[in-house]
Amino acid sequence: MSKYTCTALIKYSRQEVQVHINALEIALNSEGIRNYRGPYSMLLKDMKRINEQMLDKENDAMSENNSEDIVVEDSVINSRSNEESK
Repeated sequence: MSKYTCTALIKYSRQEVQVHINALEIALNSEGIRNYRGPYSMLLKDMKRINEQMLDKENDAMSENNSEDIVVEDSVINSRSNEESK
């Protein structure tokens, strides 16, 4: 039987990503989540990576043209199978 991976496109502002990071850090420090630590730790790692990439995109956009409002839109897709093979 083949294993399929589904992905979802979720739009977050960088501030929302930071809130998600803060919530995950608080959850990981609580005793109740000890048995589920692995998946939440991976999610926290991914969210931190996404936050860094969003910050880089914002900085690039600001350095190119800072005289008007800029909306930065990008997708961050990371295949776990590709990372595991590295």
